[in-house]
Amino acid sequence: MAETAIVTTTPMQLIDNAVAKGVDTDQLEKLLALQERWEANEARKAYSNSMVDVHAEIPMIAKQLRNNQTNSNYADLSMVIAKTKAIYTAHGFSIVFHEGKADEPEFVRICADVIHRSGHKEQYYYDAPMEGKGIKGNVNMTATHGKASSTSYARRYLMYMIFNIPTGDDDGNSADQGETISDKQLAEIEALAQEVGVKTTDEKFLKYLKVDSLDQVLAKNFKSVIAVLEKKR
Repeated sequence: MAETAIVTTTPMQLIDNAVAKGVDTDQLEKLLALQERWEANEARKAYSNSMVDVHAEIPMIAKQLRNNQTNSNYADLSMVIAKTKAIYTAHGFSIVFHEGKADEPEFVRICADVIHRSGHKEQYYYDAPMEGKGIKGNVNMTATHGKASSTSYARRYLMYMIFNIPTGDDDGNSADQGETISDKQLAEIEALAQEVGVKTTDEKFLKYLKVDSLDQVLAKNFKSVIAVLEKKR
C-alpha cells in the first residue's frame, strides 16, 4: 500500500495565496501576525534543540586555581570560556553580558542575553555581593577592583548555570571525594538558606563549608549542610 504524503502549509504560503486572491487588509494583518507567531515558535524549538546538543558536549572544567581565603580550588572565567566557547558558538549561540539593577544594596546584577542564530533569545541574571572586604572584614581591594571581581564571579556562574557546566578538582582526588550535589539539592539548600536568613554567597559561610561556591558541595555532605542551616532557625 502506498504511503500518503503529509503536506504542511506554512503561514507564509497562506499569505501568498491570500495576496494572489486579493485578500483585504484586515485579513492580511491577521495572517502576518500568524506568521510572526509561527516563526517565533520555530525559533524557540531550534533554541531548545541546540541547547540539548550543547549540554551533551560540554566538558568538565578543571578547578586549577586556588582560593586561599576559602581554602578551595576554582576555575576562573577565562578557563570556562576557553573550554566552552567553540562548542556553544558551533551550535548557534552567543552571549551578551550587561549590568542590570540589583534588588539589594551592595550587590551587582549581571545579566546574560543568550541569543540563538534562529533569532530566539533568553535572559538570565545573577546577583553577586560587591567584593572589597576579606573574611575578617578588612578592606582588601578598591571599589573599582571589587566591582570587577564581583562582575567576573557573576559571569562565571551564569555560564555554569546556562550551559550546566560541571566542575572538578584537577588534583587526582576528585573521584575519591565523590559527586557534587544535584541541581535539585542546590535549589533546596538555597531556598532553606533564604528562609533562615543566610546568604549563600557569604565568604564565612562558604569557608565553613570548605567550598568556593554552593555547587561544589559534595552530595555526601548534603544532609549535613541542611542540618547546619536548620540550626539557624
